[in-house]
Amino acid sequence: MLQDWEKTSAERIAAIWTPPGNWKLGGTWFWWFWLFFIHDRHTLKTGKCRQIMILWSIKKDDEIKCNTLDIKIPLQIEKLKNGWKLNGAAAAWYFDGQEMHEDIVLEKSAMHLDFEKSKLIAPGKTPSEFYLDGDEFVTRIKTDEISFELRAMKTDPHPDVGPNYGRSRYPMGMEIEATRIEILRLTGTETIFDGTKQPITGTAYFQKVLVAAPPPQWYWGIYHFSDGSYFSYMLPYFGKAMLADNLWKGAGLSMPMLPINPDIMLYHAPSGRFFIGHEIEVKPTRIIETDLWKHSIRGGSGEFQVETEAEAYAHGCWKFVKNIGMLPVKSAFKYNEYPATVKKLVLTLKSGEKITLENGWGNMENSWGFIV
Repeated sequence: MLQDWEKTSAERIAAIWTPPGNWKLGGTWFWWFWLFFIHDRHTLKTGKCRQIMILWSIKKDDEIKCNTLDIKIPLQIEKLKNGWKLNGAAAAWYFDGQEMHEDIVLEKSAMHLDFEKSKLIAPGKTPSEFYLDGDEFVTRIKTDEISFELRAMKTDPHPDVGPNYGRSRYPMGMEIEATRIEILRLTGTETIFDGTKQPITGTAYFQKVLVAAPPPQWYWGIYHFSDGSYFSYMLPYFGKAMLADNLWKGAGLSMPMLPINPDIMLYHAPSGRFFIGHEIEVKPTRIIETDLWKHSIRGGSGEFQVETEAEAYAHGCWKFVKNIGMLPVKSAFKYNEYPATVKKLVLTLKSGEKITLENGWGNMENSWGFIV
């Protein structure tokens, strides 16, 4: 993805609370996405932790279904005097350490985006909001059973921690645009239905993304380590997985057939060094005992190589179903997320130097199917 180094960090943060600049192509997708990794006393030894994902999004489709929610919204963006009204959906899942609670938030919402106040409000039965409070990004979620106030703050000034902005343009007006903050310190509180509160600590990841193109299949992961390092990979591709849940039921994931602009990144916080490459191999393997997945990952560049294995311990899924034009058939796309760990990662430099990171906590994704 093309990088834009002209914007300052403050300008990139301010731009988080702006609507999509490109809203011409049918099927365009736009979202804000947070992953919160909530530590317990075992996290630093095992990499396992509780996790919350929340996403606010709009999609340029008159009608689409996500899990059990039918979304019929002909007008997604409306200009207001003090911002924008975004007619879309809010969604969240919560892994409580034992059980995955999918769709703790899943509802249509007329979201209010206020650029001047750096705030997004999503009203509804399970209201949520996301705003800037000084140097902290604050996310609030309220359900009947539990509520969260999650405060994420960037504490490492290294530019490759973020906010990073990139944009890739393709033929026929298609493009992908993203802003990411790779690792933030997490604090906050959770409150259960009887009013009992307990503090939260951990780390967080953020992205704001515009996809003005048919989404391909992909493998993705983000992992944080106790020394402040992070590891991430993204491998979009076209392959036979696009036919899963369309021409045949279920998914038999395999090695990617046609990779598209892959990236592999590692930031080593103790030395302040950042490594990025575009050679990556992801081998998915189903874990029979849990029916989850492992990603065996190798990649890098001519200057370094990374080798590791990520293993999932829980699973959340959004299934999207959409009509194909006027045809009496539908297309299906599954976006699978997995709380996961990296037990050991080895970075080998061209010089022979090796760096080892252990017990990383994070999330990995598989996607399959297609949606147009």
